[in-house]
Amino acid sequence: MNYTQLVANIQNFMEDDSTELSNSIDQIIAQAEEMIFQRLPSLPCYRRNTTGSLVIGTADYDVADARMIRQVSITNSGNVEYLNHRIDSYLRDYWPNSATTGKPVMYTTKDADPTNNITITLAPTPDSTYSYQIDFIAPETGLSSGNSNSWIGDHAEAVLLSAALYETSAFLKAPETLNLYKGQFDEAVQLFQQEMARNYTAEYNGGI
Repeated sequence: MNYTQLVANIQNFMEDDSTELSNSIDQIIAQAEEMIFQRLPSLPCYRRNTTGSLVIGTADYDVADARMIRQVSITNSGNVEYLNHRIDSYLRDYWPNSATTGKPVMYTTKDADPTNNITITLAPTPDSTYSYQIDFIAPETGLSSGNSNSWIGDHAEAVLLSAALYETSAFLKAPETLNLYKGQFDEAVQLFQQEMARNYTAEYNGGI
């Protein structure tokens, strides 16, 4: 379901082609997409990564656009090593002097800023320019007049439409359809969760 189709479906299902609704549809769609992200953060379209080389003596690294950090790894002598995730107080207690360097073995989420960057801190502070990969989760580019298609629209139409209709019902203050589309959205999310469980579970191990 592309942007044009979604807009038409919202207006048709709600039987409302008022200027007030038309002017708010983009915001409604954005809110629906945010709700889907919060309910289904493990969808493939949200999984991203960034790579690079650590800087000797630098413990903090910004991860642009990240909403959640999944895992952090470094490559040491050709071997990929995953760092342990710890809370910041544990990390500071473990490595109190950030000026002292060593091979990183853990990381913590330090903070996030308004531009959707998350800063992570490594400990020990890197003693070499290890290659790294940070796997994280971030929303995909949403549907709009300038972006006709999205993974959600192409692969999770029922989830997207029911979320948009639920948000539209709230906007229109229409309780008779609010509960209807909330129920449809909850069911669509549940079914998609089952589908994703199969996607992330090997048939041999999962007994499917």
